[in-house]
Amino acid sequence: MSGPPLSSEVSSDQDWQREYFNALPELEDLARRRKGVAEVTIMRASQLDAARLDNELTAMLREQFMRIFSLFQPRLITALKPELTLFLDFLIFRFTVWSGRPTPGSALMNLRYRNERPVNGSVATSLQGIPDKATKSSTPDRWGHSGLEGAGLTGTQRSMYGLGVVLLRYIWARTDQLAATQHWGDQPRWSWGRLMWRVMRWAETGFKLASLLNFLLFLRHGKYRSVLERLLGARLVYSKGSMARALSFEYLNRQLVWHELSELLLFLLPLINVARIKALVMSHLPRVSVPAATSSISGPPSSGAAHQQCPICGASEIIVPYVALPCEHRFCYYCLRAHTQSDPDYKCLQCGAVVTALRRWRSTIGSMQ
Repeated sequence: MSGPPLSSEVSSDQDWQREYFNALPELEDLARRRKGVAEVTIMRASQLDAARLDNELTAMLREQFMRIFSLFQPRLITALKPELTLFLDFLIFRFTVWSGRPTPGSALMNLRYRNERPVNGSVATSLQGIPDKATKSSTPDRWGHSGLEGAGLTGTQRSMYGLGVVLLRYIWARTDQLAATQHWGDQPRWSWGRLMWRVMRWAETGFKLASLLNFLLFLRHGKYRSVLERLLGARLVYSKGSMARALSFEYLNRQLVWHELSELLLFLLPLINVARIKALVMSHLPRVSVPAATSSISGPPSSGAAHQQCPICGASEIIVPYVALPCEHRFCYYCLRAHTQSDPDYKCLQCGAVVTALRRWRSTIGSMQ
């Protein structure tokens, strides 16, 4: 007949449980490493830069592709632009993601797509010590340690990726163009076109909200840049774990400076009176004295304003000759009128005098009406 357990045995059981719970995090980490799902952090800047490079390279390729149809009628090119974009997007998808290769931007940033679902779900085979083919890397000696292991996208994932990136984008562009052409938004309230227009606006708003939520999650966890990548379980990981990410801060700074400078110029240029600045500069330059056009000029009209060069536009023959007062130098009427209206203190380009008025030039032989 056995008695109650001794206090030393109860103490040993409690110590064993305490040691087990203390070592549990380390055991879980070892289990994750054995399963090949070691947590790895992919730089968010690299993933965003890859998306930006893809957009820029695609835009450049699209511009070159559209030049092929430069001799066609612009109306025809505008009508077929969604189809031409569909063809170009399909070619890019066919020779990158569908072929198991990364996109051009991802390749430049040392990234590739990995099927994340089997990486997170392969537990049974890993516990038995059998490497899972879906999570096995191309470098078996480092399997289960770098966190970059995992096969690429499956055929189903690549097909769904193509439907989302190529086909759905084309359907949306074609439908949006049709809605703008037929003015669905201006049709009666309960008409078919108006309902379709409202459905499109709701879908667009829902997609933007989903993209915003996905972007916040991306900033938090560093996975899945887009909603489509999250739905498919397609994650970007480094293609080569030992390759350093080359950051060209010189190029980046140059791009930022030129971007900000162009924005500043686009804001300031409409506010600058170029004609007035030109007149101010010309007023400080040495000039060749030109005789004023007065009524005492003799000779036929052909020897007067008809063959004199306009100082503003440079025309060999002045059109509708007018003289600036008080200096009485001759100009084209439209040139002189436009400059005096845009600048009340406009100065004559010949002598630098402020033009206070203008009148039509008349010769001594006959009046030019």
